Amino acid sequence: MPTHAYTSIDIPFNCRHTCWFCGEPSSTSLHFPHDAQSCIYLEHVLLTIPACNECQSFKYPSDLTSIWALRACIKQALISKYTKHLAIGENWTEQELIDSDFSGAILGGFGKSAWHMYEIAKQRVAFQGWLVSVDDLPLNSIDDTAGFEFNGTHYSSLNTCIDFFVDATNVDKDLLTQLVDVVTPNRFDYALKIAKLNKRISNAQRVQIIDEITTQEVEKREIAFEQQHRNDADQTITDVLVSGTTAPAFAIKWAMGKSVTTLAELCDLEDDYFDEFQYLGGTAAFSSYNGLQLYLKAREELAWIEQHDPNKDVWL
Repeated sequence: MPTHAYTSIDIPFNCRHTCWFCGEPSSTSLHFPHDAQSCIYLEHVLLTIPACNECQSFKYPSDLTSIWALRACIKQALISKYTKHLAIGENWTEQELIDSDFSGAILGGFGKSAWHMYEIAKQRVAFQGWLVSVDDLPLNSIDDTAGFEFNGTHYSSLNTCIDFFVDATNVDKDLLTQLVDVVTPNRFDYALKIAKLNKRISNAQRVQIIDEITTQEVEKREIAFEQQHRNDADQTITDVLVSGTTAPAFAIKWAMGKSVTTLAELCDLEDDYFDEFQYLGGTAAFSSYNGLQLYLKAREELAWIEQHDPNKDVWL
């Protein structure tokens, strides 16, 4: 396809010598796509994009549909190429490198330049370019590249993120993958911390760790569910008037919390009730207990529950 068929994206004045993909000085342009056969997949016009020599040199699939998909592909290529540089920030802090006191021709140079190399790689990967427009009109295409984002870095997928940390921090891939499945990708940071603490493990140890984390997650969900149920109950439990006596909401809530549903069960826990509410004083505590007795007695009749119990939907 002839060069004149491509349209240059608009370049802001302050970015006129900047690679749109990584933010480095641009020394060339990238024609997207490379050949005419690929244009059948495009969602927009053929584009010319300012790029550095490195970003321009990366190969990409011929069936990419947009400039956004191209950017995601090139970003992933940068992450893969500079994994060792990016790994510096995962394994060290800047202060640790300053305090490391490396010496010698190799280690001494690493200690002095490592953090700077990490920052350059991190900035290139994180750079988002500018809003794309052509002849002052926004590009008629939506960035639909979902991918996976963690700690400020956008990966083409969750799997590529896992692969990066396996290479960068030497964690156990199977362990990290299974942990993410258990705790969900939203808690990738937690899964990664566990994986970093258990790098060299046997199959049996891996199974044990996964079992323990799975059990913890199940217990957390059960507690959260119960808490949500209690919160919902707190919002909906109301006082009930029975035979001229009030069964207060706090007493009904106490009965629910103790799984007390009948008058006989309440009688068995009479001492517990008065121990719980002794701070009310003898008269008030007895009055609330009496109201609760009448309420539970009334609930023995299904017809009464249907017609008169405002809390009928709250009881389990």
